Amino acid sequence: MKFFKNKKGFTLVELVVVIAILGILAGIAIPRFMDATASARGAKIVADMRTIESAETMYYVQNNGYGTMTQLTTAGFLAAKPVPPTGSYIVTDSGRTGTVAAGTEYEIAIVAASGGTPASYTITLGASGPTLATLTTKSGS
Repeated sequence: MKFFKNKKGFTLVELVVVIAILGILAGIAIPRFMDATASARGAKIVADMRTIESAETMYYVQNNGYGTMTQLTTAGFLAAKPVPPTGSYIVTDSGRTGTVAAGTEYEIAIVAASGGTPASYTITLGASGPTLATLTTKSGS
């Protein structure tokens, strides 16, 4: 029987060290990827609200008043009513977090001035959810 003097391969200790290093890196990276999904949901919510805001501005210029979500879609300022993503969200600019339940919709509340003319509007996520201003305002510094 011949014995090989130049065996090529890895020792058990080397393999254990490599597996331990990979485990540490995975433990650091996986939580960051979990937040990426929530951050993407938050970015979509802010983008949807800004789209609705732009549609309201265009509607106001054409009709001299603010419109409801149905009026915005019927008049063609929105191709379709935006649907917020369900699940937890994080808005990275403001650090605001929350959860969107299934069936939640964007709401537009029009505030009438003393003469009855629409003076302003508020876009919220759900009937009592956060507004665009609270989502995008940077906190702290």
